[in-house]
Amino acid sequence: MMKNNQTEDILNSINQNVFFKEFTFSKNDFIIQNNKLEFSDHLVWLDDIYFIFEVKDRHPNEKGDDQKWFKKKVLDKAVGQIKNTIQYIKDYPEITLKNNKGHQLNVSQVEIQHIKKVIIYTPGIDFPEQKRQIKFYNSRSAGLIHLFHSEDYYWVCKYLITPSEVKEYLDFREDFYEAQSKVLDLFPEQYVLAHFLETLEVDHIEPRYIENLKIIDKELPDFDMAGIIKNFTTQLTLTNGETEYYAIIKEIAKLQRTDLIEFKKRFIKATEVCKKDNLVTPYRIYVPRTDCGFIFIPLPKSKSANWRTAITNYTLAHKYDQKALKCVGIVVIDLIIEAETYFNCYWMYVESPWNYEEEIEKKLAENFPFRKMNMKKIDNRYKI
Repeated sequence: MMKNNQTEDILNSINQNVFFKEFTFSKNDFIIQNNKLEFSDHLVWLDDIYFIFEVKDRHPNEKGDDQKWFKKKVLDKAVGQIKNTIQYIKDYPEITLKNNKGHQLNVSQVEIQHIKKVIIYTPGIDFPEQKRQIKFYNSRSAGLIHLFHSEDYYWVCKYLITPSEVKEYLDFREDFYEAQSKVLDLFPEQYVLAHFLETLEVDHIEPRYIENLKIIDKELPDFDMAGIIKNFTTQLTLTNGETEYYAIIKEIAKLQRTDLIEFKKRFIKATEVCKKDNLVTPYRIYVPRTDCGFIFIPLPKSKSANWRTAITNYTLAHKYDQKALKCVGIVVIDLIIEAETYFNCYWMYVESPWNYEEEIEKKLAENFPFRKMNMKKIDNRYKI
């Protein structure tokens, strides 16, 4: 059992690891007309991924039993705070909060229907399992509010490793509850997660799905993007403001695990072949779900001075070839400093509606600069 006073720290750590510091907010007071108001305890915001969290811990010296605490602190107070936050978003078109990267953003720019409401709580040791399995509070004004024991939320985020997957799970959880509201609270959170890993169909309960929880851990290193993101954020040169790189990180954060496998495979391949002293055809992927292409351009050190031309031409060409709305280009250059090998990466983001361009069509027809894309087709991405 987790210690009672650690839930906020645990939630903040989980959210930063899964959603990145750029999209998490954990110090959320704001001022309106000289009045200090309190936003939800935690916020995750990444385009249409928008989660508000309330956190409740039962301290060891609190009087009363766990069930009364749950009613008072979770179902009454935390639900009320969720309602207040939603009302603030409706009432105030500008709510400025500082994210965990230290950047100030207006967090009121969201469609109300995109908001996921989540309460994470840690009760005392005598909290009954029956209460723990209650998965929602249905509010007439705020809609479905997710309820998670802190240990259950921790394990959900251990298995679901990207923002898109967590959002998909919360969507599924709501659908499952609406389809099976009379029986779902008889099952632990582990079953709901195991069912999700098998199928998004919510018209049945199948106990054997619980076996799915045994098959996930072994693949997690294939999805780990922490090193790539760290390289990106520490080496980036900013020219148009401190948050200009958010557009690139957003597209990476939206990837699902099968996308991440393909992304990481090509990125690593680019770091390997850029050591050669000859130009190699870039590697690329396109993700229809987000309408975004990624192109990985290995450049030998002898050609490194041309990185800007290479990244611009290849990124625009890949975007055009795939008729994509967005494209991210990555140039990887091998550097050897005092007998140590380093990789320098340059990144580019392009977003614009696709339009037919006769000149580009002609150039691609005369000298097509890409290899054929092969994306592995997977029926269930959680059973790779």
